[in-house]
Amino acid sequence: MGGIASVLSILGWLGLSNAGELKDFLADSPPSSSSSAPYTSSPTGRIPDDSETGAGGADEPEPDPERSTPAPDPTEKQFKAISVGDCLAVYDTGRGGTSVDWSVGAPPDPVSCAGEQAQVQVTSINTDCPTSYGKSYWSYRSATTGDSTKLCLTRVYHANYCILGRQSGDSISLALMTAVACRREPVPVPYNQIMHITGVYRAPAGADANNCRRVAGDQTRYWAALVNDGATLLCTTIYQGS
Repeated sequence: MGGIASVLSILGWLGLSNAGELKDFLADSPPSSSSSAPYTSSPTGRIPDDSETGAGGADEPEPDPERSTPAPDPTEKQFKAISVGDCLAVYDTGRGGTSVDWSVGAPPDPVSCAGEQAQVQVTSINTDCPTSYGKSYWSYRSATTGDSTKLCLTRVYHANYCILGRQSGDSISLALMTAVACRREPVPVPYNQIMHITGVYRAPAGADANNCRRVAGDQTRYWAALVNDGATLLCTTIYQGS
């Protein structure tokens, strides 16, 4: 009886009339803090992006000027030092056959255009070069800078100098950019003659080898070419010297 009285006292204190209401009351009560689910705090920081992590942000070494700057190209420097109108002591050796083989690897210092050392004259630079009789070009591309320089050249002829020729029967083709010593010696293939320049004249209208005769009754056999766009008559004979 004492137990029942105690239960009734508790129900009355809670404002409940029976045990069923006590069960519902206990079911609706919030759990105590000791039974709450574990709490995991969210991180207060954030993962920075690459710009804040310092990725690649370490001090990079200063570039080494000796390694980053390519060495100058002396050949390119010589080509770029040439100007339109310059005359050069340069010629085709003939050793390249039908291709030009220049006598030096890079342009030397210019010489007087009025002197006999002048073999070619620079008529333009870095343009399309004409390749008619007595004209050619000389180009160079630098492996260091990748730049190209192209010299357009016109041959300068002097009387009593010699050039190479290729004879087939009575016909001789003159290698008009060549120069060779005036002496009997083997010549590079495909050439087989040394041609002596007997005269360099202003070409008259309709000029040909007959205009090369120096005196009346001259029976010398001449081979001629019109150069400088037909303005100049170049007269040659087969060299007969020793």
